[in-house]
Amino acid sequence: RRPSAWSVCDRLLSPESDAADGADPAAAQQRRFFAAQTLHAKCLRDAAGLSPESLAGLRDSLLGHLVRHASGGGAGGGGRALVTRLCMAIAALAAQTSWSSVLSDVSSGILAPRPDLGPAVLELFRSVPEEADSPRLVVARDEDLWAYRDALRGGCGVMLGLCEHAVRSTTSAGGNNSGDPETTGAVLRCLQSWIRVVDMDPELLRRSPLFGWTFDILAREGSYSDPEGGFEGAVDVVVELLRSYPSHARGTEGLVRDVIPRVMALGRGPLERAAADGDEDGTRGYVRVLTEMGESYLSLILSHEDLDQSSLVELVLRCSGIDDGEVACITLHFWYRFVIGLEDLQPFEFRQDKIDSFAPQLERLLGVCAGLLRYPPGAEDMTRDRLDDVEGLRLGLCDAVEDCCRLLGGGTVLRL
Repeated sequence: RRPSAWSVCDRLLSPESDAADGADPAAAQQRRFFAAQTLHAKCLRDAAGLSPESLAGLRDSLLGHLVRHASGGGAGGGGRALVTRLCMAIAALAAQTSWSSVLSDVSSGILAPRPDLGPAVLELFRSVPEEADSPRLVVARDEDLWAYRDALRGGCGVMLGLCEHAVRSTTSAGGNNSGDPETTGAVLRCLQSWIRVVDMDPELLRRSPLFGWTFDILAREGSYSDPEGGFEGAVDVVVELLRSYPSHARGTEGLVRDVIPRVMALGRGPLERAAADGDEDGTRGYVRVLTEMGESYLSLILSHEDLDQSSLVELVLRCSGIDDGEVACITLHFWYRFVIGLEDLQPFEFRQDKIDSFAPQLERLLGVCAGLLRYPPGAEDMTRDRLDDVEGLRLGLCDAVEDCCRLLGGGTVLRL
């Protein structure tokens, strides 16, 4: 916490410090990471106390260290962990000092003259909203942080432009649609962070080529079995997109209209292939997406307008019927919210009509739950931890059965 820590860490990251290490690159790498970690912690809480001249020097110094180590400079190489930590330090400095032009400054000052540093800049862009949302960030006035986060909305176009350029560059260079795995992962992580933290304009997202590109990753045959295809990252982006832009939010109509057919298509072909292949990760990913859409678009499912809502409920029901109990139980929160939403509908006549229209799916859900409630083969030989997990799933299934009983009536349930 001493003021001298700034200069000490800066020297540890400098080229002069490398010369003192001699033939011990491992020690140099550990020391540099410690210095970057310390700078990150200080930027989160102490940077606002520096003078304007010191802040300008710190900003230039951190950017210089990022350029050098992202280029592979320094004894033992820069290392991804070091570059990531330097990006976090710069992003924390921007958040604490309200450096609202950080995106444009980095784009013009680093990326324009050094396009080869695109992966490092993508990591920095990913860190910018993350650090602004960090619970460890200490600011003198909350109003300054709110103003900074509002200013990030103006940088959404810069972020999307960088991501779009990165995707175009790698796909054209590779001569195919898959692109470079490292760049694909970096773009997806950056996109997820911005969707989660920044209140982006939904129309900006809908019009971006990244919208279709992300869904294309999920729709590509066999993408879930390719560890470098970006499947998990694409699932996280789409889930965050659905969660951040629900159907009842103002201004999301166009985005919702384009999302629905793309997600529904995932539930028909790709989900069935993943389940048939026995790919647990692929099946889990598609179930997460379909269940999240059901929860986020519940206002559409329960609306007065006829939008073929039963098709979406049918897809979630199909997810509930997957043999893997842990994956199937991902849908249980949807069914809880679905039942609560039906019970809250007014007037009574409309509520009863809706319950009657969804009664076939609820009755089949009871059958699915009854099957999943059975103990798996070999339960008597399970470890205590594994048995506790099974019991936890059974409790969730019992809650779903109870919810259905309230809507359908005990007599109907007993006859099934």
